[in-house]
Amino acid sequence: MIKELVHEDAFRKYLGKVLSSERLIRDCISRSRRVELHEGNLLKHYNVDCGSSLLDRLSYSKDDANRGIEPAHGISFKGSKGYISIYEGTVSLKQAVVHYFDFLKQQG
Repeated sequence: MIKELVHEDAFRKYLGKVLSSERLIRDCISRSRRVELHEGNLLKHYNVDCGSSLLDRLSYSKDDANRGIEPAHGISFKGSKGYISIYEGTVSLKQAVVHYFDFLKQQG
């Protein structure tokens, strides 16, 4: 089992205000945990540079995918895991991290 995020309970409450369903909330938390497992503590990334270097590594365009360029992050996708492509998987992981960093901004 992947360990909880720092302030996960408060993050869950925050997501309840910005996402439309419990499933989306669970997916966002799960994706954030997955990124943390592979890329390191999200709170530390946020404290270093507001997370910009991590978000840069999670930036992956359709053009990158079409040209066969590998993503800069260290997260592998084995099987589809519900994603049609590495591009879509990377986009969903990045969006989850953006939510987490937005939550941290709200914390002050």
